[in-house]
Amino acid sequence: MSEKTMMQVFSKKRAQKILDDGAAEVSDSKIDLALSNRQRIINKVLNNASLTPYLSHVKTLFNLLQDYVKGSYREIPWWSIGSVVTALLYILMPLDAVPDIIPIAGFLDDAVVLKLCLDMVRKDLDKYKLNKVASAHDESDASS
Repeated sequence: MSEKTMMQVFSKKRAQKILDDGAAEVSDSKIDLALSNRQRIINKVLNNASLTPYLSHVKTLFNLLQDYVKGSYREIPWWSIGSVVTALLYILMPLDAVPDIIPIAGFLDDAVVLKLCLDMVRKDLDKYKLNKVASAHDESDASS
């Protein structure tokens, strides 16, 4: 099955439903589950051509979740946190919409869900990144 055909089978609409359902059911325990599986998820991203382009984004998502849990960054809607957790945990599931054992195609659905999540929370991620830059700048001013 070609990548284009796979994308047609696993539609944006289906990915949206996965993210919406997951965001509606997110809990502190699911956030903890995602964070405790950080290295496993990053390893899956690293070992997968469909996901590797998103490595820096995945790391940023984990940093966001970690800061959210610590309470150092809370300026993000709960729905966005839920979408991030859902997308990260989706990568971990071997038997998702398209099982990961299917060469190439098995990880395309993971990439579609992750990409859609990134598109949906882009403004929240941009605010988070700006906050991190401002915090780093404030810390360097304070130490001067």
